[in-house]
Amino acid sequence: MGKRQVIYTGSQISGNRDLLDQEINLVTTEQRVWHGYVTAVDQNSIEIRDARFAKHSFEISNVDKIYSEVVTDY
Repeated sequence: MGKRQVIYTGSQISGNRDLLDQEINLVTTEQRVWHGYVTAVDQNSIEIRDARFAKHSFEISNVDKIYSEVVTDY
């Protein structure tokens, strides 16, 4: 069993409902990394919940990339 990393850029994040409930690493334009689960996403912002159940909101314009891992059979 392996893993595959999926990278989303800012234009792919906006309104992408497939990101909901996924565990992600979010990289801001300031090069800060946040880890958590996506709880909400719309055209202008994304919200994640971290391991301490705190919620954090980010404007899409302040997000550089989002990294997600997918478990594969190969």
